[in-house]
Amino acid sequence: MTIAEREQQIIRVKSQSFQSEMVSELENTLRSEVTGVIKATLDTQYGRIPELRVPKLRSDNNAREWQILKRYQRGLQSLLDMTLCLYVLGLSLRDLQEALYHLLGSVLSLTAVNRVTPLAQRKMEARRQSLIEQTPPILIVDGVWIDILYTLDEFKLDRAGHQRQVRQAQERVILAAMAVWPDGTYHLLHYEIAEGEDSQSWFNFFEHLIERGLNPQTVKLIVSDGISALPGVITQCLPNAQQQRCTTHKVRGMKRYLTYQQLSTLSEVTAAHRR
Repeated sequence: MTIAEREQQIIRVKSQSFQSEMVSELENTLRSEVTGVIKATLDTQYGRIPELRVPKLRSDNNAREWQILKRYQRGLQSLLDMTLCLYVLGLSLRDLQEALYHLLGSVLSLTAVNRVTPLAQRKMEARRQSLIEQTPPILIVDGVWIDILYTLDEFKLDRAGHQRQVRQAQERVILAAMAVWPDGTYHLLHYEIAEGEDSQSWFNFFEHLIERGLNPQTVKLIVSDGISALPGVITQCLPNAQQQRCTTHKVRGMKRYLTYQQLSTLSEVTAAHRR
């Protein structure tokens, strides 16, 4: 779908709203007020302000203390933060095109919207490599299989005759550890991509946690599924930890061998147990 076609689609959906007149009047009022305050052409949380002059600093910008925008940056950080939040919440790139259209009044290309991805990756990587200052007594670990698009060393010609690097989806597993505290609070402690859930992959995973500051003597319980490669690694890396089979994984495994009537009884028992 082209940018023009995407814009017409968004306009068609927007026109069906019963609040379109009120929204239009509110947008005009906000633009008028913001125009009197902001003295630059910016993409803001109040929309795009195209009729204002853009201040250009051709030299010595790095020496100035009042750097608001970096070179070639036309969007305020609040707008970028909002876009990043929507992306992390699960909006696709096309969903972001529609969401930003109501603010900016035009459709951004997928390439422009996709620039939010490196920003999210940098923040996630910084968090993933940060020092673990306090070791939790309980870790919930699991592996999630997904397809990841990798850029290969091969090239091909696209429809326009341009040479592009080949990208191919490959199956990988994301190993993850959730930290659980005695008061019931929890948070994602670590994750990394591996080619499988074998002993070496899990050994590397726990070694990276220890390198970040995890105290292997403090962990008392590991909750996991029934993967056979994990018990030996836990004994080697976390000597004081016992392994507990995850109830959810256990129930899911049992469902494959039960009839409909047995499943109903199992659901009732599980619901009663939760109460």
